[in-house]
Amino acid sequence: MKKIDPRRVISGLFPILHWSRGYDARTAVGDLIAGVTVALTLIPQSIAYASLAGFEPQYGLYASLTGGIIYALLGTCPQINIGPTALLSLLTFTYTSGTNPDFAVLLCFIAGIIQLIAGVCQLGFLVEFVSLPVVSGFTSAAAITIASSQIKGLLGLKFSAETFVGTWKGVFGHIQDTRLPDTLLSLACCIVLLGMKALKDIRIKAAQDEKDNRSAVVLQRTLWFAGVARNAVVVVVAAVLAFFIHQDRNDPLILTGNITPGLPTPNAPPFSTSVGNTTFGAGDMFSHLGSGLLVVPIVGIISNVAIAKAFARGRTLDATQEIVALGVCNVLGAFFRSFPVNGSFTRSAVSDASGVKSPAAGFYTSLIVLLTLALLTPYFYFIPRAALAAVIICAVLHMVDIAIIKNLWKTSRLDLIPLFGTFICCLALGIEVGLICGVLVDVLLLLYYHSRPPLDVQFVDNNDSPPHYAIHPVGGLHFAGAETVRNKLSSLRSPRNKINRPVTLTVVPGNPNGGISFVENGDAINDNGRTEDTQVANSSNVLVVHCDALYRMDYTFLQSIKMLVTEWSRTGRVIWCNAKPVVKTQLDSVIQDPIYCDSDQLRRFLAGVSVVNDPAAIGDTQL
Repeated sequence: MKKIDPRRVISGLFPILHWSRGYDARTAVGDLIAGVTVALTLIPQSIAYASLAGFEPQYGLYASLTGGIIYALLGTCPQINIGPTALLSLLTFTYTSGTNPDFAVLLCFIAGIIQLIAGVCQLGFLVEFVSLPVVSGFTSAAAITIASSQIKGLLGLKFSAETFVGTWKGVFGHIQDTRLPDTLLSLACCIVLLGMKALKDIRIKAAQDEKDNRSAVVLQRTLWFAGVARNAVVVVVAAVLAFFIHQDRNDPLILTGNITPGLPTPNAPPFSTSVGNTTFGAGDMFSHLGSGLLVVPIVGIISNVAIAKAFARGRTLDATQEIVALGVCNVLGAFFRSFPVNGSFTRSAVSDASGVKSPAAGFYTSLIVLLTLALLTPYFYFIPRAALAAVIICAVLHMVDIAIIKNLWKTSRLDLIPLFGTFICCLALGIEVGLICGVLVDVLLLLYYHSRPPLDVQFVDNNDSPPHYAIHPVGGLHFAGAETVRNKLSSLRSPRNKINRPVTLTVVPGNPNGGISFVENGDAINDNGRTEDTQVANSSNVLVVHCDALYRMDYTFLQSIKMLVTEWSRTGRVIWCNAKPVVKTQLDSVIQDPIYCDSDQLRRFLAGVSVVNDPAAIGDTQL
C-alpha cells in the first residue's frame, strides 16, 4: 500500500505554500493595487446586492469580509474574488424572502458543506452534465430577472414581488406612484455608469517624445481607473447629493437608512430562529429553504469553475481545489453572518486588468472591507436606493448572452431547445424551477442522441475482400439505442440487399472459430470429416463489426445484440474484428462461440465464410 505523505497532502490543500515561496515586493505591489481596485468595486456592489437579497446593507459587507482571506489560502486562480454576486443574491432572496437573515446564514453554511463534500469526493465532474446552452439561458434569464427586480428602485416604487412576472405586474399596478426625483437620479446614474465604463476602453496613442509618452500613459491609466471605480464614484456622489437635499420630512429621495456599525460577532450558524411570533426549528428552516439547499451550491460551483477556467489561459486547473476553496469560504463565512457567495466575473476581470500577481490580493481587499465596516458604516445612511438599483442593473447587463444564439444557429440548432427552454422557464416559473427544467431538457436530448447512435453501415465489395457489410461503432453502446441499431442492421437481411456471389462455409465440430473452418473450394466437411457439396448463400449476409473504437456495451444492448446475432445466424454470420478484451468478455457472456478476428485475418475469414441456404444444414448459433 502506498504511503501517504502528510506534507504533500497539506501542500495540496493550501496552494499558498507554493506561490508564497517566490513572493517579493514587486508582486506585493501588484497585488495591493489590484486588491484596492477590486475593493472599490466590491463595496458598493456588496451594499447593492444585500438589498437585492432582501437584507440590510451591512450584510453585503459581512459577505465580503472573509472570502478574500480564505481564497488567498486555498484558491489557485489569482484573479478570482469571492464575495456577493447578483445571481446568488437573487437566489438567496428567492429562498429566504419573508424570513430573516438567519435563514440566509444557514443557507450559506449548508451550501458550503455540500460544496466541500462535492470537492472532497471529487464530484466536480457532475457540473459538466449541465450544458453551456442551459447555463447561458439560466444566466441570461437571471440577469433579466435581477434587472427587473430593480425597476421599482429606479422609479421609487414600493411593493412586494418575488418573480419576474410578479415584478412587472407590480410595476404596472403602481406606475402612478412613480417618484420623479428617484427616477431622474437613477437614470442619471445609469448614464454616468455606462459612460464611465466606456472610459477604460479608450486607447491613447503613444507619443514619440518621451515626456509626452509618459503623459499619455498616465492619462491612459487614469481613464482606466475611473472606469473601474465607476460604482464607487457614482455611489459617493449620489450620497453627497442626497445629504445636501435631505429634509427631515417628505424626503425627496428614498435613502438606505440606518446601518448597524461595527464588525460581526463570530457565532455558529443559527439552527433555530424567530420570525415575528413564529419560532422555526432546524427542520422547519430546512423545509423552508427546500430545493435551495441544492440549487445554490450547484450554481455557485458552476459559476466558480467557469470563471477559473476563463482565467486559466491554458494552465491546468484543479477544479476540485476550487470547489473545496469555495466550500470553505461559505462555511466559515456563515460564522460571520454571510449569505451565500461565489466568484464574480466582473470583479475577477477588474483584478486581472489591475495586474494581479497572486491570490494574496484578496488579503488587501478584505482589509479594506474590514476598515469600511469599522469606520464608514454611519456614512452609508444617505446612499440613495435609486443609485444602488442603477449599480445592480448596469452590473448585470453583460450577463445577457445574445451572441450564443447566432453561434448555435450556425453549429448546433438543436441546442437552441435547451437554451430557450431554460430561458423561458426561468422567467415564467422562477429561477430554480427553470434551471431544473433546462437540465431535464438536456437529459431528454441526451437520451435522444443515445437512442440514435451514429452507425455508418457500409457495403464493401472490392477486389481486396468478398462482399460484406461493415460497421464501425464508436465509444459505448447503451440501452437507449439498442432497438434502433438492431432494426437498422436487421433490415440489411431483406432480399433487396442480397448479392449473388457465392463463397463457401465448411463446418468442423469443435473448431474454436464458432464451428466454422475456412476453405476456398465449394466443398463442406460433414461431422465424420467427409466432404459434401453445399448450396451457397449470398456473402452479403456477412456482417463485420469493427470494434477498434468500441469500449463498452450495457446489459440491454447486449441482449439486443444476442437477438441480432440469432437473426443473422439463420442465413449469415457476424464477425467481430479487433475486439478489445473487455468487449470479448461481454460478448462471450451472451453469445455462444462468437467469431473474432484481427484486421490482418479479416480477408481470410471473409473468403471462407458462406452460409447454406437450408438453415438445418448448419443450425442456428446457439445463444
